Amino acid sequence: MHRSKLASHPTRWLVALFGLAGLLAFHPASHAAELAHSRADGLQQELQRLTASFDGQVGAYVLDMDDSRSASLNPDTGFPMASTVKVSVAVNILSLVDEGKLGLQQQVLLKDGDIYPEMGGPLDTHVTAGSALTVRDLLHMMLTVSDNNATDILMRLGGGPDAVNARLHKLGIEGIHVDRYIWEMLANYYGDPAASAKQPLSTADYAKLADADRSDEERKHNRELYNHDPRDTATPAGMAALIKQVWEGKALKPETTAVMKSIMLDCRTGAHRLKGMLPDGTPVAHKTGSVGAIANDVGVISLPAGKGDIIITVFVESERSEAARDAMIAQIARAAHDYFLFK
Repeated sequence: MHRSKLASHPTRWLVALFGLAGLLAFHPASHAAELAHSRADGLQQELQRLTASFDGQVGAYVLDMDDSRSASLNPDTGFPMASTVKVSVAVNILSLVDEGKLGLQQQVLLKDGDIYPEMGGPLDTHVTAGSALTVRDLLHMMLTVSDNNATDILMRLGGGPDAVNARLHKLGIEGIHVDRYIWEMLANYYGDPAASAKQPLSTADYAKLADADRSDEERKHNRELYNHDPRDTATPAGMAALIKQVWEGKALKPETTAVMKSIMLDCRTGAHRLKGMLPDGTPVAHKTGSVGAIANDVGVISLPAGKGDIIITVFVESERSEAARDAMIAQIARAAHDYFLFK
């Protein structure tokens, strides 16, 4: 992709700006304050400058794991997770592996009704009932190409949304709420508020719902309902806290921590988000999420020359174009990268 001068070389004004003390007040909420020891004032000011004229809402949390300095935007506001929920699902599954209740090479036999059409991903197009996949295969498809059917199968295997929430509570993570299977969330988004695990749709009925013609007004109405639904939301600080526990080896055992990191590093979605303006070859272990006017990307950026890792979570809600939403995420990631690179 074509990269601007900003993407290739930090400009003098940017470096100078990062050297200034923050001029705007910053009052982190309690959960955000637990993550960091001090604020990164120059980066805080730059994040506020980048988003000041943006037509939409942005939440972000950036944490330098080396010195625990941070900057944030709406750190304790809940945003729709979309597919970033899959980070929590993966942590629950790998915790069950640690406990000996599941195995990474354990085969999962797919049954009729396990694969919903129009959900996206290889399971939808290449796999049928009667096929068997390993837990690790399902994790890989869920995190690297955001396969929604793989997610629902793993969520069910792990005990459902309530079990994921219980796992987060056990880890002391606040601000993340997992309430529905992906098929439920999308059925609600498409305009069927009653569809749920208690009132399931058949795969045929789901296909009709997903393919139904909708006016622009109906689509906008559905987006607004989804954007303001309190279910399946995360705060930028809460998601950062979960990723921090994983990266520090506190959430999982060493073997499963390595599995989680390697799969997230292999993520194939969101090329224009966290990665979009970073120098070529910058390692980014991440997970994206997209539904309607929502664009998210959360993960870890590794700085060159052994300068450490940056945890970064960005959630964007805007009726602007997909390219504009992606660019906002990319600009925040580049600002964080350059600030901590030249700290």
